[in-house]
Amino acid sequence: MSLKQEIETWVSALGHYDNNEFEEALKTFDGISDTSKILFNCGVIHATLGEHDKAVECYQRAIRLDNYLAVAYFQQGVSNFLVGDFEEALINFNDALLYLRGNTYINYDQLGLKFKLYSCEVLFNRGLCSIYLQQLQVGMGDLTFAAKEKVIPDHDVIDEAIGEEAEVRMDDAPVP
Repeated sequence: MSLKQEIETWVSALGHYDNNEFEEALKTFDGISDTSKILFNCGVIHATLGEHDKAVECYQRAIRLDNYLAVAYFQQGVSNFLVGDFEEALINFNDALLYLRGNTYINYDQLGLKFKLYSCEVLFNRGLCSIYLQQLQVGMGDLTFAAKEKVIPDHDVIDEAIGEEAEVRMDDAPVP
């Protein structure tokens, strides 16, 4: 497949995704070569469909192709959290934080992904994992650090979680 055809197929798949035609988007992505971006997008689609085991597999494959793709570690952590694997999610969030490399956020637009990953989101979700793993003090510490790094209004959920002593479910989390 030529580069032009691959780009056209990519655009078509994104169009299906934007129209909530998730199965069609997956089929379309299947027609182009595996890259970290494509695998990441497939993971997002599987997660949207509630297929978190398939999502994790896609994120892992994306990471094997680009081990600096912090947002893939993050999304893998979200999926692992949602299936109740808090230990693995904690590892994923630690890796995401590592690959943020001290940045407050990474904007993935330049890679063709409509995502911004914020350090406060990673810290927030890592804190939730710690809390679910009965490590309340560690978790609340992460939430406190996350509150100091808030950037956008959606991040106000962090203050709410601290105010409620972290009795927040993952679907309240600011996910890119």
